[in-house]
Parts: sequence; structure tokens; C-alpha cells
Amino acid sequence: MSKKIKISYKLFFTLAVIYLALPVAIFFLGYLKLVFGLIFSAMLIAAVFLAVRDCAKDPDGNKLELKSDISFPLSFIIASVIFALAVTITNGVGEYVWAPFDHAYRRAILNDLINYKWPIIYDPATQSNPEVREILNLQNNQGFVYYFTYWLPAAVIGKLFGFTAGNITLIIWNALGIFLTLIGMCKYIRKASYGTLFMFLCFSGLDVIPYLINEIHPYDGWTWIEGWVPFVSFISNFNNLENVYNQAIPCYLIITLILLSKNNRSLGFIGGILFAYSPWATIGVLIPAVVRLFSKDLKAAEKKKSVLNIFTYNNLVIPVLMLFTFGAFYGAKSGALHMKGFLWEFYDGNILKFIVVLILLFIIEVLPSFAFVLKGHKKDPMLWSAMAVLFILPFYFLSEGNNLVMRGTMPALFILCIFMAQRIAEFTTEDEIIRNSNKKKRLSKKALVVRAAFSLVIIGMTYVTYFMVTVIYPMTFFTDERYTDSIVSFGNIAHNDADFVIVSQDQFFVDKPEDKFFYKYLAK
Repeated sequence: MSKKIKISYKLFFTLAVIYLALPVAIFFLGYLKLVFGLIFSAMLIAAVFLAVRDCAKDPDGNKLELKSDISFPLSFIIASVIFALAVTITNGVGEYVWAPFDHAYRRAILNDLINYKWPIIYDPATQSNPEVREILNLQNNQGFVYYFTYWLPAAVIGKLFGFTAGNITLIIWNALGIFLTLIGMCKYIRKASYGTLFMFLCFSGLDVIPYLINEIHPYDGWTWIEGWVPFVSFISNFNNLENVYNQAIPCYLIITLILLSKNNRSLGFIGGILFAYSPWATIGVLIPAVVRLFSKDLKAAEKKKSVLNIFTYNNLVIPVLMLFTFGAFYGAKSGALHMKGFLWEFYDGNILKFIVVLILLFIIEVLPSFAFVLKGHKKDPMLWSAMAVLFILPFYFLSEGNNLVMRGTMPALFILCIFMAQRIAEFTTEDEIIRNSNKKKRLSKKALVVRAAFSLVIIGMTYVTYFMVTVIYPMTFFTDERYTDSIVSFGNIAHNDADFVIVSQDQFFVDKPEDKFFYKYLAK
């Protein structure tokens, strides 16, 4: 257990980029006409090759001597693998424990990707439940459109070896994404810190405060643990991993890659590939990616070289490829954006009420972590890019549930998460120095107050994770309630619950897909 393992930056970067690119290549080859699939896959493979070739070079193109690469104790590697698997299963991936009703849709997505020919087209005649047929009232074939790229490796295994094999593959794939993200976080903070695991799981705002207020004095605006003001929510890591792991894991891994970048020649590729996994998170990653693109530490010595580093194949061609392909795919389902407008319009145009909500949102969700990372990142443009995203996105409401804010803020919040993990590592390093010192040293009163405040914030952050875990496991072992088989397949919805049926139609179905650009010109 005392043995140390060195995972080089280049190895980590290579594994992370392949992890992100493989599902996209499967989409190209499985969903597109052969000529487009082969060309687009070749373009993607070229991008991976260029990114890996350049990842350990400085902005001037010189090979870096990465002496700062940390070594990981074997015990930490084993703990991280177990942690990644435990978090994956706890978050309901594979549906082996009780999971919220969103997992009925997640299960159906994997099922249909395994059992239907790609691209998936549903025949309304296959809906065997008469009540479901009445609610849907479908006359035409329906295309299946969603950001399902994350499930594709598991779907391929499922097609070859059956649903159970695909489901287990999904668990392994998800755990691998978590493990790679943890390794990347540790590389950024330059320490194999267990605080990284803790923060990855528990990072949140202080939602416990409005929760307790509502328990003492219930108020109309409180609807759920992180929905304590109407129409806008910043979501914790655990909740994202629980409900939208298909968006969260790629997003978190991409943020670690952006922060760790040694040059800016592939930032467009790294940020742009997120569009295949989450159009919402892609909106939130734009400002951090652009800020990182123009960061001082990524500028070459010569101005000409700096300009050429920006206008590379990976920075220009790949984002266009992703936007063209997945923009056409998602665009076939443009009706999903029917709810939209400036956020204050949803407060009956009351600007004052909107401002109060925005201030409260920042005080509860952002200020606690911002206050503790500011000292170390005051001059770090990535901190301010995250704050810009968190400030700008709440001004607009887009899609039912306001996914623009809930998912669009994932990149910015994860930047704060990594910085908080770094703060924990700094505190533990200080403690180690004091313990190993020959002289008896003590922390100053100011330092003790800071530690106490930090501890209270950390405890407060754990509440959402604690709350959800204390729901998940009792429901798993002491009740028979499951949402797993509520849908089964969107082509033959099992349950006649109107909510399941209507949401399935609104979020996943495209009427007359043959008339849409993607299906007419790009799809098989």
C-alpha cells in the first residue's frame, strides 16, 4: 500500500481525450451515412492525435519537463477506484439501487439504443397500451433525439452481449469517468488528497439554510432541496451525478483538462466536444474556455506563434464539426425550447423581486466557496470566468425547469469545486508542516477562525449529499418502489402515467423525422 504509482500528465491526458472522443466516434459511425461517418470519424481521430502529440509541449512547442507530476500512493488509487464505483452505484447508474424517476428515462434510453436500429425511429403502431396511445395521439413516425452520446459505448456492448452486459458496461464507464476526473483534480492541486474525493461528492451551496428555514416556517417558494426559490437553481455535484450523469461526468472531466492545459492549441477541441454530451453545459463552458485560450501563461514568446496557436485545426475545425453535426441533430427537436424569456418576466416583471432572488442565490450558493478560494485565485482569470457565468446565466430562462441555469452552470461550479479541493489540500499541508516541525508551532487566532468557518461551510455543503443518500438506501432496502420499469422503451411505453408519457413525447420524440435536415441529409 505504501508503493507509489506515477501517472504521467501525457498518459492522463491521452486516456481522458480518448474517453471523451470514443462515444462521439461511435455516434458518427452508427448514426450517419457511411461517407459522413468515416470522414467525421477520421477528422476526430486526427484531432485526438494532434491533441495528444501537443499536450506535453509549452506554447512555443518545446517539450516540457513535467517534474511537478505527482505520484499516487497505491492506497489512494485503490480508494479512488472503490469510491468511483460506489458513487456510480449510489447515483443510480444501472438502476441497481433506488433512484429518482429520471432514471426511468435513463433506463429506457439505454434499452432503446441497444434494441433498436440506429438511427432510432419509432412506429406509433408499436405503442401497445391504449391509454398511452390516446395521450400521445401520434399519427406519424417519431425520431429519437436527445443528448445520449454518453450511453453509446455501453449500447455497443449491449448490442453484442445483451442488456445486462450493456448496463454493467455503463457502470464501469461512469466509474472510469469519475476516476479520471479525480486524477485530473489531484494533478491540478499537485497532491493526492482525499479532500478531492470528498469535494467531488459533496460540493454544493448552503442549501441547508433555506431548507431549515422552510422546516421552521414553510414558505411558498420552496419546492425541493435545491429549489428554494422559483424558476432558478444552482445544482450540487451529487444531484448532477444522480440525475444527469451523462452530462456531468464529461463536463467535469473537460473542466479539469481545460485547467491543466499546457498550451492552447487544442482548447477548442476539448471544450467543443462537450456539445456532444450537453448543449446546456457547452453554453456554460464558453467563457472559461475562451478565457483560458487567451491566458497569459499559454501565450508563446513570439506574437506570431501565439496567433498561430489560436488558429489551429483543433481550435477551428473541430468546434465547427461538433456544432454542425450535433446542432443539426438537436435542432430537429427545437420545440423543446418553447418556455423562454428573461427571468424577471417569470416573476411577473417584478425587477426588485428578481434582484432579491439573485442576491439570495449568490449568498447561499456561491459566496461560501468564493470567499475561501478568493485569496489563492484573486488574479486567476478562471475564477472570474466562473463568476461571470454564474452571474450572467440566471438572467435568462430557457426550457422547462430552466436547464440553461441548472446545467449551464455546471462548468463554473466545478471550477469552484476544484479550487475548494485545493483549499483543503493547502490546509492539510499546513497541518503536516506543523506536525513535522521540530519547534512547537501553533496556528494564529485568525487562522483558527478561518479554519472554523471553513469547517462550518464544508459541513453545510454535505447536507444535500447526506439528504439524498438517506433517501436512496432506505428506499433501496426497505421498500419495493422502483421507477426502473415505468417506461422500458419509448417505442412501447409501459406505464400509462400521463407525466411519463407527456415528458417522453416532449423531450425525446421528433415528429416526421424524415423532413428534418439531420435525418434527410446526414443520418443513415
